[in-house]
Amino acid sequence: MCASERECRAIADRIMAGVDDRSRTMLDVIERRYDEAELNTIAAAMDRVVRGEPVQHVVGWTEFRGLRLACGPEALIPRPETEEVVGWFLEGMDEAMKGREGRGARVVDIGTGSGCMALAIKAARPSWEVWAVDQSERALALAKRNAADLGLELHWAAGDALDSSWFHWPGVFDGIVSNPPYIPHSEAESMATHVKEHEPGMALFVPDEQPLCFYEALISGARERLAKGGCMVAECHTDFTQKVADCWQLDGADTEVLCDLQGAERAVRLIRH
Repeated sequence: MCASERECRAIADRIMAGVDDRSRTMLDVIERRYDEAELNTIAAAMDRVVRGEPVQHVVGWTEFRGLRLACGPEALIPRPETEEVVGWFLEGMDEAMKGREGRGARVVDIGTGSGCMALAIKAARPSWEVWAVDQSERALALAKRNAADLGLELHWAAGDALDSSWFHWPGVFDGIVSNPPYIPHSEAESMATHVKEHEPGMALFVPDEQPLCFYEALISGARERLAKGGCMVAECHTDFTQKVADCWQLDGADTEVLCDLQGAERAVRLIRH
């Protein structure tokens, strides 16, 4: 059930876009009429949403920083908060690479899921070498599909952030970005049903006794594989951002907590000088 009239309108707009992706304003202007088959499609989509399926899964896509991405139960649905994380990463990279703007960069997205962050970074910085890593082969297949649809070339690798395999690769990275699992299992009961039942738990949850396990793995990797003059950014649980910042300590590096547009502490950024 929709939480507000605004949310209901947004869901309706998304479903209508599955039939005709012109804007609501344009459709109102031309007084668009729908035939019986289209109305049946719209009704079936509404039924699926009412039963609790995410509207992004129903229509099969969502937008992320201007990119249309296929989405499904293989990976988390890209969210507006994560769009801000990409922006903070790009800003951090610009700051870290001052004086070296003319050369490319090598960056890696750990736990890429749908590929949303890696693809948005590649779209914004076409000259960069962008790697995308995920433990799930199904998520990687979805991300590769999105890359092919967008005509963007990335480097792909299967790997688990917790087993440290990714930071034993040859060479170093100028940037590391991640939206890792960060929700303690004990919070599952209070989460929306459409999230718990339709998005992959392995991309959402961490043990209650180890809520920072992925951030500890990221800083371990950064010690070995983040170049001097490099940047690392990760999305965080709002209750744990300061603990992540405290965990992310490297000699010669500055760490800061970043707040999203709603004022919530959303991410941590590290710049290694």
